[in-house]
Amino acid sequence: MGKFKIDLNKTGKKIGSWFNWIGSIGHSPGDNAETKSFKTIMTIASYVTVVNLLYFYNIYSSMGRDKVAFSLLVYAAFFVLNLLLFRFHRNFKILRDVAFIGIYAYIITYHTLLGGYVGSTGYIDYGLLVLVGVHIFYTGGQKLTWFFVYIGTAIVLYFLEPVISRNKEPLPDSFRLMAYVNDFVLMAGLIFLSIRYFTGVIRMEKAKSDMLIHNILPEPVVEELKIKGKSDPILVQKATTLFMDFVSFTSTTKNMSPEEMVYTLDEHFSNFDEILLQHNVEKLKTIGDGYMAVGGLPISNNTHPVDVALAAMGILEYLKAWNRDRDVAWNLRIGIHTGAMVAGIIGKSKFAYDVWGSSVNLSARLETASVKGAINVSGEFMELTKEFFDFEPRGQIEIKNIDPVEMFFLRDIKPELRKGHFTPNTAFYKSYEAYAKVPFTEREKSIENARKTT
Repeated sequence: MGKFKIDLNKTGKKIGSWFNWIGSIGHSPGDNAETKSFKTIMTIASYVTVVNLLYFYNIYSSMGRDKVAFSLLVYAAFFVLNLLLFRFHRNFKILRDVAFIGIYAYIITYHTLLGGYVGSTGYIDYGLLVLVGVHIFYTGGQKLTWFFVYIGTAIVLYFLEPVISRNKEPLPDSFRLMAYVNDFVLMAGLIFLSIRYFTGVIRMEKAKSDMLIHNILPEPVVEELKIKGKSDPILVQKATTLFMDFVSFTSTTKNMSPEEMVYTLDEHFSNFDEILLQHNVEKLKTIGDGYMAVGGLPISNNTHPVDVALAAMGILEYLKAWNRDRDVAWNLRIGIHTGAMVAGIIGKSKFAYDVWGSSVNLSARLETASVKGAINVSGEFMELTKEFFDFEPRGQIEIKNIDPVEMFFLRDIKPELRKGHFTPNTAFYKSYEAYAKVPFTEREKSIENARKTT
């Protein structure tokens, strides 16, 4: 049974490839995916129309209905000529317009020659399928134009029914039955394919929009928007913000072309994104050559200070490796602080997930007060992570609009917890697992008690 399923899949792919091949006669090298799709659908629909016309040409010829048979042959030749010309001009709009005008004229001709609504077995109903095609292949006011053309034609033909149907020889019952079945099969098939096409387009566009919004907003925020239609701002008692900025960016990039500068920034920021993802840190935004991220949001956890520190060290190691054998080195200064903040979405036309508060401002000032290749952190951050890392005290440093702040350089992981510079060992991860189990409230109480006893 498994082998049979595989064979069916292969057969389906072969059929799909064959349809794409026969539908590609008018493809051009510069066509985008949508244009190629439209050309393929329109081409295959023309093939089906020609085959159907030739089939009924034979039937009507055998019945002695020469005028009807001749008209079918003429329209079959018309659609074949349209395809042949399309093979050379490759202009989809010409193919589309000629085909839709031809189908419109053919429906009216067939309807008239067979005696109107009853005599033609309601052949004008194919206009419904044409209008579906109009919605696929046309835009704007052209859709309404075609709609009113068919509605107006149907009304006019209704009033002309007594004239059209006069002295027309009715079709045999067996043929009318076959015609009804043929009409149903063709209409059902084309409607099914049209609906499938539209739902496929909707799914594809939804996937694109979902991917886009997931790249802009964190996963939990996206889910909240889907459920509630909005995302409420929240006060977070503890989260860790990280600010990074390239040192001497102007002089570093002065000899670069704009394209090279943007490409290099994109390369660095993309690698930063990957490193943050590995350590469960959420990127917030880039501002010029600056980069901002946060740990502990939008889902709170107990390890975000350590996570952000590991991410910062990973980024410095990445840059160190990138700078090897390069004439111009790119260097960062980094600032990290842990504190309370408000998080949420701002904006209406362009969503942005962001954080606000004095602790966020302090983190930005710590970055400004840092130096090339260093991670500058606050005393609060140092207290929360000192069991993992070694710090170099910098003392109280004055920064803009804030009282003097105690700062530290994060130099490395503690010797007993590392197997190399900025590289944790097994003992580190064991301590990390234990650290993750302690709630922040308990950790802060322990820090406060330790201060009181000293």
